[in-house]
Amino acid sequence: MAPAAHPAEPDRISKYRRNAEVVAGLYRLPDIRGVNAYLWMPRPNQSDPGETILFDCGWPWSGRGLTASLAELGCEPSDLQTIAITHGDFDHVGPLAALITESHVEIVAHELEAPRLASDRWRTLPGAGTSLDPMILAAGPAYRLWPPRPVQVTRPIQDDAEIGDGWIAMHTPGHTPGHTAFFHPAAKVLIAGDALGSERRGHLRLPKRVYAEDWEAALRSVRKLADLQPEVICFGHGRELHQASVLLQALAGSLPAEKSYSKAGGL
Repeated sequence: MAPAAHPAEPDRISKYRRNAEVVAGLYRLPDIRGVNAYLWMPRPNQSDPGETILFDCGWPWSGRGLTASLAELGCEPSDLQTIAITHGDFDHVGPLAALITESHVEIVAHELEAPRLASDRWRTLPGAGTSLDPMILAAGPAYRLWPPRPVQVTRPIQDDAEIGDGWIAMHTPGHTPGHTAFFHPAAKVLIAGDALGSERRGHLRLPKRVYAEDWEAALRSVRKLADLQPEVICFGHGRELHQASVLLQALAGSLPAEKSYSKAGGL
């Protein structure tokens, strides 16, 4: 189905797309704050727009901003064919249950993450009770205000699964056991979720250890993503990084030798 555009405002949609476009066909949804969601719509303005994929969907309160961003890009929730989830955290799947009531869409997530999306409890963050991290301190009250709405993953996947239109799932455990990044080899773009982090001014960093359930697995996942040599990295939080391959190679090269990692939770 072709995305539903606003016929009277094609110029505004075109301008919005230009501002939101990361690489050809991939858009960051600007009206979601503090976390990122991305829309893959490779051939807008054509009768066959290609497979329309949404990567993550934000906080529980992000629904209005999500649908507004989609509409500004000329896409409605009913146009989505796939929603690909990096992991089931509060800030990445908050409005997912409400979103799927508006569309008949395939929900893709790693088979280890699927039980978390189907749960009626958010995960307990690893640093809970000991860390002074503001996100961890805020999690308890936020969880009570916005309890999860369980969602059934319609397509549980494993590592290296093709999810559509050239995108490949890369199992990147560490942050959570089923965390998954998505890579498009032809575009050389990586949706990293929380497997990598960005700082201001284009700095690449490791994921935050305080949120990781298995730190050794998280480091192995960084090495795995570096092997892909992505030119563009899209993060769960922060702006995209272009010309990223050399920086990611350097980050992976700075890690301890793999033989020093614990074997638990490996790839």
